[in-house]
Amino acid sequence: MTTALAVGRVNQVANRARVHVVASAGNLTAIVENLGRLGHEVFEFPDVATAAQAAQAAAPDLLLIDQAVAKAMTARPEWPTLVVTDEPRHGQDDGGFGVVSRGAGIELLAPLVHLAIEVHQRDLRLAELERLTEGMRDGGALVGRSPAVRRLQGVMRRAADSDATVLIEGPAGAGKSLVARILHCKSRRGHRALVVVDGGSADADGMAAAIEQARGSTLVIEDIGQLPQPAQALVVRHLKERPPSGSPDQIARVIATTSAHLPEMVARGAFREDLYYRLHALPIVVPSLRERPEDVGVIASAILDSCAPRGGQRPAGFTATALILLESLPWPGNVAQLENVIRRAHALAGGGPIDRVHLLGPSTGLDADGEPRARRAAPTQEAADDSGEIGEDAIRPFDEEEQRLLSRALRATKGNVRRAAQLLAIGRATLYRKIQQYKLRLQ
Repeated sequence: MTTALAVGRVNQVANRARVHVVASAGNLTAIVENLGRLGHEVFEFPDVATAAQAAQAAAPDLLLIDQAVAKAMTARPEWPTLVVTDEPRHGQDDGGFGVVSRGAGIELLAPLVHLAIEVHQRDLRLAELERLTEGMRDGGALVGRSPAVRRLQGVMRRAADSDATVLIEGPAGAGKSLVARILHCKSRRGHRALVVVDGGSADADGMAAAIEQARGSTLVIEDIGQLPQPAQALVVRHLKERPPSGSPDQIARVIATTSAHLPEMVARGAFREDLYYRLHALPIVVPSLRERPEDVGVIASAILDSCAPRGGQRPAGFTATALILLESLPWPGNVAQLENVIRRAHALAGGGPIDRVHLLGPSTGLDADGEPRARRAAPTQEAADDSGEIGEDAIRPFDEEEQRLLSRALRATKGNVRRAAQLLAIGRATLYRKIQQYKLRLQ
């Protein structure tokens, strides 16, 4: 998709939490032992600065500090913090820290640790939602630098300032839902709650309720091509509705998305013609990734950045060969597929740079040698019958044979275009044009 939503992944509260303990040697031995019995992963540090340095690589779910350390602190840590005191109490101190007694047993420690982590996760989720909303309002959530993205952004600016009905078209995974949400956030209705309906699961009653709920706001109907006929009739009726004079906010603005070819559905009676023309008041087309390969690297980097834990070390990025491979793939699943590939590669890279080998597998459609799986499964030698003549099943389309030959030449010369052109007895300009045409890899 033209778009990538750089969403930070907030760790869920788990039975096994990462706890950083800051205290003089032996001061919190009993607490540390109890945390271990509860199944938590405990790391001990002599001071807050050392703990903070370690957190750059892996952020803790909880910071547990001795009371003496807390008194010497000049800045509040960014992680959930429990202060261990000599007093037989627990709860919260005057500085807003959680407090637990040094002699606290497992039965008291367990719920306090869980609550501290849960509250922190809630705060992170709220901050993440605020960041995403701001990104939608200022356009930062829409990632890409290609002419196609700039054209899309221009249309979106005009659409956001209007109350016109919008139909967002594009292939699956291209970012239609994100575009719909950005239009709402940037509009004058953006301060109101967005109502989203799945066309594949909405019936007439559900659509009627959603239209009523979205009055004064925006109603997004996703996959409207799957909307049943009775629900389509309700949408038509709503779009015919005229608000009282000077009160346009009393009705819901409709934004619909679809990956289907609606004119074809209209022709065979599967979609109402009057609804199609009313939806088509302001059409927006979200292009596929194949149409703008120059955006792939930028989107991939945004997705990779979102893989970093909050407060943790940023991912190491991509090698040059990995970026070349990413930009050479067709991405039939668009950004949705790209995101799955990047997250898998990030896990395989183990914190290091993502290389070409981390991108191979079923998610990209390439085998261990980097060859398309479908092509590797095809016969590698010409099939011949008993008489030695070539059978029809050995004949492949010309462009497929040409692409295979060019790929072999580039692999044989390790991406040396000049030498590959010499071997093929064609000009370098012709080879460069073919490389762009077939989106071939240079390495």
